[in-house]
Amino acid sequence: MASSDFYTIVKNYLQAHVGDVLLALIFVFLLTLIVFVLSNVKLASAARRHYQLMRGVDGKNLEQMLENNLSEVMEIKRDLSLLKDKVKELERQGKLSIKKIKFKRYNAFFDMGGDLSFSLVLLNEYNTGVMITSIYARDENRIYLKPIVNGNASYTLSPEEREILDEALRG
Repeated sequence: MASSDFYTIVKNYLQAHVGDVLLALIFVFLLTLIVFVLSNVKLASAARRHYQLMRGVDGKNLEQMLENNLSEVMEIKRDLSLLKDKVKELERQGKLSIKKIKFKRYNAFFDMGGDLSFSLVLLNEYNTGVMITSIYARDENRIYLKPIVNGNASYTLSPEEREILDEALRG
């Protein structure tokens, strides 16, 4: 019997306040409509981002594409590491190659003309290499090869040889 009393109380309240109840229902309906519209706007935005993300995929699984890209990045990292090692080796070898070249033509004897004698120095980055000197005379031509280590010759140098060695060391 208590439940019939409850229904009677609710019925009497609704009859007495029908305008207020309708106003409350309209407010709830409008609030629900606003939430629905905002949800649809957010859903459309998410759908647009999803479409942009999947555009050009050609039916492939996005996870598979990411895995493929990751493996390509790892392969590129390995290749880059190998290239760095190669560059270091080339730099090391480059320091040993001939980089400084100087030569001078001159008359070794005062009675000779034409500057037919010469000295040539070939040095690497460590100032190590060789000096080649050709002394021309009327009856003969002599060629001398002198090693240069760290910018120093172990043999006596002529003034012309000393001059081009100093130029090569400065250059």
